[in-house]
Amino acid sequence: MSRLFVRIWLTFWVVLGATFVAALAFSYAVAVGRAQDIDRLSPRAMGQAGAQALATGGEEGLRLWLLGEHNRYPELKAYVVDPTGRELSGRRPEEVAAALRTSLPGARFPAEADEAVAGRTYRFVFQRTRSLAFDLWDVLLQPWALLVLVVAISGAASALLSRHLTRPIQRLQAGARAMAAGDLQDPIGSDLTARRDELGILARDFDHMAGRLRELIAARDALLRDVSHELRAPLARLRAASELVRLKAGGPDGPLFARIEDEVERLDELIGQILRFSRLQAPLPLTISQVDLVALMEGAVEDARLEASVAGKQVLFEMAGPAVAAADPRLLRSAVENILRNAVRFTPTGGAVVATLEARAGAARIQVADGGPGVPSEELAHIFEPFHGEGTGAGLGLAITERVARLHGGSVSAANRAGGGLAVTLSLPTGDGACGYLPPRQRGRR
Repeated sequence: MSRLFVRIWLTFWVVLGATFVAALAFSYAVAVGRAQDIDRLSPRAMGQAGAQALATGGEEGLRLWLLGEHNRYPELKAYVVDPTGRELSGRRPEEVAAALRTSLPGARFPAEADEAVAGRTYRFVFQRTRSLAFDLWDVLLQPWALLVLVVAISGAASALLSRHLTRPIQRLQAGARAMAAGDLQDPIGSDLTARRDELGILARDFDHMAGRLRELIAARDALLRDVSHELRAPLARLRAASELVRLKAGGPDGPLFARIEDEVERLDELIGQILRFSRLQAPLPLTISQVDLVALMEGAVEDARLEASVAGKQVLFEMAGPAVAAADPRLLRSAVENILRNAVRFTPTGGAVVATLEARAGAARIQVADGGPGVPSEELAHIFEPFHGEGTGAGLGLAITERVARLHGGSVSAANRAGGGLAVTLSLPTGDGACGYLPPRQRGRR
């Protein structure tokens, strides 16, 4: 449950609770005021008014007066008894006697007054049927039950309203995270973009932004592919021309020719990496098989040793036991080679690169540690980004490795070693069906 949901929920709940308390206080104030008004009534004055109505209108006038008094004060009940003992409103004499015996706490009623009308004495009896406590009880309609009902209803209504407001925001947040992770295929969802309120407008803006990013990334990848292909042909001609010039010069020796060949090789390798990286950005099927990670590591380490031996460096391999993963062997071998090549490059002459392989529950862990200068801590989070910090060796090679790891449901990380150097760790799932390509929306968000 998000903090925004809780905040909105509690806010609405407190507002509804405060409204209920205010209504209760108002009802209580009305009940108190009405009780005070009734307590200020004079039984003598009301009796005189009733006698006047009887004198002027007879029993019909008396009934009209009784009806008016009942409408003004429903809490009071009036009885009128003539000299013969008959109750003029139709009630039995026993009711009059019972009314005089009924007394409510704190009330000045029941009360009686004798009034003379045409030489005859009439008895007016006034009984209060409700006290203040009973009035308040009647307003609450069983207060504890009503309180529980109000709390339950207001809490449920507040929760539904909060969910209605926060769920689209959570969807937008998840969409933003998916976009940050590279999933630009409909990150929000059509049900949210179809809304006609401000949240729907925001969702449509998100989708528009994702579409625009897809176009820009597609244009970038196309440009990388086109430029790489266009550069391959001039490089091939340059290499051929360099070879011809060297042959015409009378021999293969010469530092300038060696330098030209080195630069041509470096450019050719960079162009190859650009092409591989651009292919990995587009959805592609993986050729999944059960890969013996020990054999794969031994082959990659052996190739790295050939390159390292020329510069007087070593590449060591340690393993904790057999490990097998469902993966594309070609892409996985490329990812491991990129890590090893980067480590060899920055290990000083006479130093050693140590590659380790260990299998844990459900995962295989490949780590390559070099003896180089390491990477500034603020740069560690960026070394797997393409073309970031070319002087640190964190160009396209590690970016390709990171992409291959994600395609296989794994991850790659880097950390500076305590004794100096950089350790790059590639983690792969080893469970059945753990690896394999799915389009981003089917893989789920990680």
